Amino acid sequence: MIKNKIRKLLNLSIFLSFFSALSFSASAFPNKPVELICSTKAGSGAAVWCEMMATEMSKEGRLGVPVTVLYKPGGSNHEGAVYTDSKKADGHTILHINGSHTGYFNLPHFTKKFEDFEMVAKVERHLYAIAVRCDDPEIKSWADLVKIEKANPGTLSMGSNKPGSIHHRQHILINNDQGINMRFVPYQGTGGVVKDVVGSHLRVGFAQPGKWNKHIEAGVVCPIALLNETRLDHPLWKDVPTIGEVGAKYSIPHQFQGFMVKKGTPNDVMDKIAAAAKAVIDSDAYKAYTKKQPHVLPIFEDDRKSITDNFSRNLKDARKFMKDNGII
Repeated sequence: MIKNKIRKLLNLSIFLSFFSALSFSASAFPNKPVELICSTKAGSGAAVWCEMMATEMSKEGRLGVPVTVLYKPGGSNHEGAVYTDSKKADGHTILHINGSHTGYFNLPHFTKKFEDFEMVAKVERHLYAIAVRCDDPEIKSWADLVKIEKANPGTLSMGSNKPGSIHHRQHILINNDQGINMRFVPYQGTGGVVKDVVGSHLRVGFAQPGKWNKHIEAGVVCPIALLNETRLDHPLWKDVPTIGEVGAKYSIPHQFQGFMVKKGTPNDVMDKIAAAAKAVIDSDAYKAYTKKQPHVLPIFEDDRKSITDNFSRNLKDARKFMKDNGII
């Protein structure tokens, strides 16, 4: 009898100690530097966002600890998911998530699934545009590109992001919609796409307007279509037609940037991460960032149920699309 009582008391003590520690770890967050796992290559448009968010979220009154950016884009972002899952579910490792993950989580080599993580917040939308070198002897407009491809299918190659990404899916949507067969050239980030178009190694590129801007100003690059429903209100872009204006009729899948954490992370820790991100969006630093990045549209959302449900629906839609088009 005494032994049973002692055993029950010990079990109760262990139980209370566990939940006391859990409660303490949540309320004390963050109690050490935070890692932001950026699912892209340094130099890409999303990398600019990761670096800016890390710098601003580290400030006093937000997270108040150093936030270090680690680039782990390998395996169509599987590397970042594996790394984040290997860490404790305590919020000190934050995974950069984007709209392309609705495709990535469907890839056969992904051992980590969406269910292994928790959505924290969606922060912003990124727009994209297709451009060529201004001295291209044949392509001066979208109509020229389509004409070349219809006359000789597979003549042109367009660089964009990784297999399974929103960029890849939009590439297929464009081909299907326009009745062409432009070849897909995958990159680990749009920085490489822009570099290769400027260097004449790639004829057609798909990247954020902000990544093209300095090359447009230099007279080297000419955009031929903006992948958005409306034009950009920007001096360099006001005359660039949308993909709809040049005749496309498909529904544009938009890229977003946001955060996930490992499943099991306490709710109040996720709340603190979301609050820190929201504080950045409301800051003067973010306004200065968006002024330099005309492709960025703030869309902050931290209703975790809503953004999780939305992601789950898009995950299923992406799976069907990828199967129908031979990606998986």
